[in-house]
Amino acid sequence: MGGNEMNQEKNSLNPNLSRRTFLKASGATAVTAGVVAANPWGTAMTALADEEQTSAAGEEEQIFSGACRGNCAGGCFLNIHVRNGKVVRTSAREMPNPEYNRICVKGLTHVQRIYSKERLKYPMKRAGERGEGKWERITWDEAISTIAQKWKGYQDEFGKYAFGVMWSSGSYAALSGVGIGSAINRLQNANGALNITAAVDMARGQGTKPALGQGTFVTANEPADLKNAKTIFCWGANPVGAQQQSTHFFLEAREKGAKIVVIDPNFNALAAKADIFVPVRPGSDAALALGMMNIVVRENWVDEPFLKKSTGAPFLVKESDGKFLRQSDLGIHIPEGAKDELIVWNQDSDTYGTADTVSNPALRGSYTINGVKVTTAYDLLLERIAEYPPKKAAEICNIPVAQIEEITELYATNKPSAIYEFFGIDHYVNGHYGYFAMAILAILTGNLGKPGAFCGMGENLATDWINMAGTMFPNGAKPSLSVPVNMLTEILETKMYGKTPIDLKGIYFTHVNQIGNGAERKATLEVMKKLDFIAVADLNMNETAQYADILLPVAHWFEVDDVFVNYSTHPYVILQEKAIEPLYECKSDFEIYQLLAEKLGCSDAFAMDEEDYMRLWMDTDGARKLGITLEKLKEEKILRALPGDPYIYAEGGAFATPTGRAQLYNEAPAPNNNYDQVFDLAKERLPHFEPPLEAWHENPLHAKYPFSVIQDKGRWRTHSQWWDVPMLKELSPEPFVKINPADAAARNVKTGDIIKLYNDRGYVKIKAIVDRGIQPGVLSLPKGREKQEFIEGHYQDLTSRVMNIVCANSAFFDVLVQVEKA
Repeated sequence: MGGNEMNQEKNSLNPNLSRRTFLKASGATAVTAGVVAANPWGTAMTALADEEQTSAAGEEEQIFSGACRGNCAGGCFLNIHVRNGKVVRTSAREMPNPEYNRICVKGLTHVQRIYSKERLKYPMKRAGERGEGKWERITWDEAISTIAQKWKGYQDEFGKYAFGVMWSSGSYAALSGVGIGSAINRLQNANGALNITAAVDMARGQGTKPALGQGTFVTANEPADLKNAKTIFCWGANPVGAQQQSTHFFLEAREKGAKIVVIDPNFNALAAKADIFVPVRPGSDAALALGMMNIVVRENWVDEPFLKKSTGAPFLVKESDGKFLRQSDLGIHIPEGAKDELIVWNQDSDTYGTADTVSNPALRGSYTINGVKVTTAYDLLLERIAEYPPKKAAEICNIPVAQIEEITELYATNKPSAIYEFFGIDHYVNGHYGYFAMAILAILTGNLGKPGAFCGMGENLATDWINMAGTMFPNGAKPSLSVPVNMLTEILETKMYGKTPIDLKGIYFTHVNQIGNGAERKATLEVMKKLDFIAVADLNMNETAQYADILLPVAHWFEVDDVFVNYSTHPYVILQEKAIEPLYECKSDFEIYQLLAEKLGCSDAFAMDEEDYMRLWMDTDGARKLGITLEKLKEEKILRALPGDPYIYAEGGAFATPTGRAQLYNEAPAPNNNYDQVFDLAKERLPHFEPPLEAWHENPLHAKYPFSVIQDKGRWRTHSQWWDVPMLKELSPEPFVKINPADAAARNVKTGDIIKLYNDRGYVKIKAIVDRGIQPGVLSLPKGREKQEFIEGHYQDLTSRVMNIVCANSAFFDVLVQVEKA
């Protein structure tokens, strides 16, 4: 660990707790301090709720299976230790492949979440102004009846979209969580209520899916495959802080000889172990990928056999409308139900043929076929790539040309190469352009569909085997209309979403803390003021819960039976066993949905118990092919949920796209939130760079607000969860902002000083840490802190809800601020 990292680590601890004292407390006194001991796999952490709940030594202990499922992407398989009806500790449970054994400080502190003083205990209704904190205890019957009366009453009077349901990623599970096949989807689709999306983490899919499709593990090979790579790019990701359980795969690959390149605006912990660190200008990633493509083409590092066999590079694009040429365009009759085949130019016979029959298609050339002018998709891409020579890319990215040349040669020649990405690039208005360009870089070099070669993030979606139709759409229900939360201001003002009338009156919030964790917090508060009714179901009194009219206390994850698989960075489905009964008057989300469905008139959709739903959830041929049944899961507690060992995305060049091939030209761009907006089709078809909307040095606003802000996902929180855990508060007692030494010196700021970050939207006062790893002109602060943790103001008051016209996505990093000493 370098000196800079050590200084950061010291400053992240309680100032009254020295490093020596911390290590002593965490090892020698683990039982009393409740902190992880030296070997977290063997000893884990012992932490009782309070002294009254401490069981006598030697009392029989029960161990239940469970998962940590709050969307950190870890999905840790846990032992839940119970004595005398109380959870006393958690520990890592052995996975079938021990390479995936895992647990972190958050997973080790669940006891303090369960028995937190902030835990909601019983239903309540607001007794003062919203946000005032005055509550009156009520019965479950009154709470459910009130919500249902408002919900159904608004729909009857103002239409089905008068009431909305909003959820995000607070917990992934089949019954009492969110995700693919979850029961909350079943309720809202059965009722037809408006689906209000959180509009987060959407740019990655918008950019990557047109090029690579999306499979059951998104577009990555499983993490254990990293050891097969010779070159690994960690691009827009911080696994040490945000995907801790995957970090060892990088280090083990490096021990085997792999070269690691970290591309990030700021120096992070993995960069300290990397062979090359590329401090790219924030939001310039598409330009870097395009500059690298330019070098790949110049040096003849293009994998032409792969392009011909497994991509749309030889597809012919019509000059008239930008679409691919098909048989029907040539006057060929296509029988009903038959496929309208794509046309390529046969290089051997010098004529055209269908893509599925021509083995040696031309990658380059323009032709006129039956009067139709066409050009290969690859030629169109080359024209675009020519616009980004390395010098131009270097100027945009603020890095040396020589470094771009170096990393390109490494990626294109030291193969197989992998691009490991997560959501760092996603949080800009131009985010999807970066992901699209990165995917096409992988296509050009053939670094896809084989061991050690992939481009993307890997999270277990289980789309190949979850019974989505049966769980989410009961009795032939259709998907309810979705609108992004960032557009609620306009929807409430105009009562329209595109051409669709929406007179929104109320919202049911679950598994989401929109006020504390959403973009442009002040706009969210204004939306809350305009709503007639707000219901919130949650575990604790977070910022959003404070604004509820009716507040429902939900069970902790260990207080329910459930199944977990979605969005974990391992290849398994896990059984969640009910370890204890729900505390106080808490109910599972699934039971709440059953109660609401009965009052809303769709009880037939929930005429089942938990086990019935779990069986329905995995009742598919895909699950049976993988050997996944409820009986087997109950017996083994964990089952492999991915094919292959290791799983390789697009193995053999078979991609989950409409054509079955990787695409370097997007024939039919479409927005992920269609409200009849008009956008530039041509711009979306090929990779290109455009700067972030706000956080850019050439933006005139930069003169007034010269700093961009990155929200760091650290080890102490998962989004805004774990804010109420005393042990983690001791380790990280308050938020701080990291600032480059030159920027700090110019403002006479030293570590520990209070500084003010502000722009036209809001401000926050926070302590500073001077850090050489932070790029000049950039600030880094921790994501997920609640209002009361800041000295003054709120970090999400700085952010903007403005989105790209084709991608409904919150651009948390696309922010400019000024800094002054407070």
